[in-house]
Amino acid sequence: MVLALGLGSVHIPAVEVWAQLAAWLDGESVTSSSSTILFDIRAPRVLFAALAGAMLALTGLLMQTVSQNYLADPYILGVSSGASAGAVICLVTGIAQMFAPYGIYVGATLGAALATGLVISLAGRSSPVKLVLMGMGISAVFSALAMLAIYGAKDEAQVRSAMFWLLGSLSGTQWAMVPLAAAALTLIMLFIWLFRHELDLILLGREGARQLGLPVQRMQQAIVAVTSLCVAVIVALSGVIGFIGLVIPHIARAISEARHGVMLWFTSVLGALVLVWADVMSRSLFRPEELPIGILTSCLGAPVFMWIIARKYKDY
Repeated sequence: MVLALGLGSVHIPAVEVWAQLAAWLDGESVTSSSSTILFDIRAPRVLFAALAGAMLALTGLLMQTVSQNYLADPYILGVSSGASAGAVICLVTGIAQMFAPYGIYVGATLGAALATGLVISLAGRSSPVKLVLMGMGISAVFSALAMLAIYGAKDEAQVRSAMFWLLGSLSGTQWAMVPLAAAALTLIMLFIWLFRHELDLILLGREGARQLGLPVQRMQQAIVAVTSLCVAVIVALSGVIGFIGLVIPHIARAISEARHGVMLWFTSVLGALVLVWADVMSRSLFRPEELPIGILTSCLGAPVFMWIIARKYKDY
């Protein structure tokens, strides 16, 4: 993360980065162009990328647990599509300006809550397979609504703003966004740690977990609620960033135990590091222009996803 502070459209040598960080920790006032880039632009961006990456990876872990499908990811229930549709509709209709500066966040949260409520009500007390399939259907509906809103937009600036939520970007990250992301990450980490044994039981299957006394239905609803809230926060702040929640839990399982108490730490650290360096690549590959991070994570994650399928299902 410290090395990432010096990389981007303007390169800052690592020695200078360390020197300015040491001066800042000592309470010295450093005023220069490089210090402005470090502490006002890149520091909140790197911190937010680490928090968002850890959160997306952990939501992916929970989604793969609740669906008992290692190919699931945080967006399998249509939460991200609902959040992005809510944000896009607020931007295009001008509602976001009416409730500025929180209009987009409110729209994203309401969209995510609506998508989650629809999935839970339609799936009912059924199997995780039906839950996943309902999520895919809801995701398609909300994606279509977002496209329809963009198609009907009359202002080019509105279209560009709406595409931000569909492509994902960390370019507008500010210090005010970091505490909210930190609070959401703390919530999901506490949830996984407090219910780590119950989550391990779910891996035995619904019937096995129920025979051991676990209220599977209530646990499933709690997982969906927590992951939906966290995904809504990330989408509201940075747009849709895919494949982090799908790929990172697989890498964590390959280098650690499958128990959730252990996976919690490996998954969060790996997710943080991957998104931090994906952000470094997004702002460095085509400098001074910046590539939306959602495009980059999809380009990198899709081949890994196909490799996982080829490896795990080679006998089918």
